[in-house]
Amino acid sequence: KVELSSPAALDAVRKAGAQYWAALLLMVASLGFATWLTPHATWYERLGRPDYQTIVPASFGDWIDTGEADAGVVSPVQGEALRAVYTQIVSKTYLHKPTGRRIMLSLAYDEVQQGVRQLHRPESCYSSQGFAIKNLSADRLKIDGRSLDVFRMTAAIGNRNEQVTYWIRMGDRVIEGPPYELNLTRMAMGLKGMVADGLLFRVSEIGLGAQDSNPFQDQFIRDLLHAVTPVRQATLIGLPVTS
Repeated sequence: KVELSSPAALDAVRKAGAQYWAALLLMVASLGFATWLTPHATWYERLGRPDYQTIVPASFGDWIDTGEADAGVVSPVQGEALRAVYTQIVSKTYLHKPTGRRIMLSLAYDEVQQGVRQLHRPESCYSSQGFAIKNLSADRLKIDGRSLDVFRMTAAIGNRNEQVTYWIRMGDRVIEGPPYELNLTRMAMGLKGMVADGLLFRVSEIGLGAQDSNPFQDQFIRDLLHAVTPVRQATLIGLPVTS
């Protein structure tokens, strides 16, 4: 039996006290660190809340909105659960006046990319609606000296072959590479104290092969980006990054 007044007992009390205070300081530090890491601002607040129905013009250059918003455009959402993911969905079909060809445009946007509120890639949306996905690959467009990373794919069902080009903007950048890049970007913006928003931008054309359709879609994208202000461009493709 050790007496409380003995050197061994006093040393044990001192050690226990030191451990208590060390644990308490660690808890306080962890709480402060977690609070510091928690994002407190949303990226879109830097530019203002975007209104994509307004941002995308009804006509520009040789292109005019036909008013057939949902004519053949594959919906980016299926069911109420996925509808809760997006705060805005815009679908338009544009006629190219010189050729009579049509481009379908779909934008799906959410102000907060956290938890279950995350963008769904088109290959998943098309597959869930019965399409077979072929030739999914990454590509890069040059627009006024800027690189824009996009994905290409062919979606086929029955006699319908649809050539698709899309990109995902999260916060201040367009995502390149595999799906896990979305999570890395979310975390990187979180370390800056910001909650990323997210935009899925998709264009497509029915009937022609990739060799003919992809350059046509690229022209539509360039013409659209040239038709909007720099601030509106930023809501579509993030902040300028040259390479």
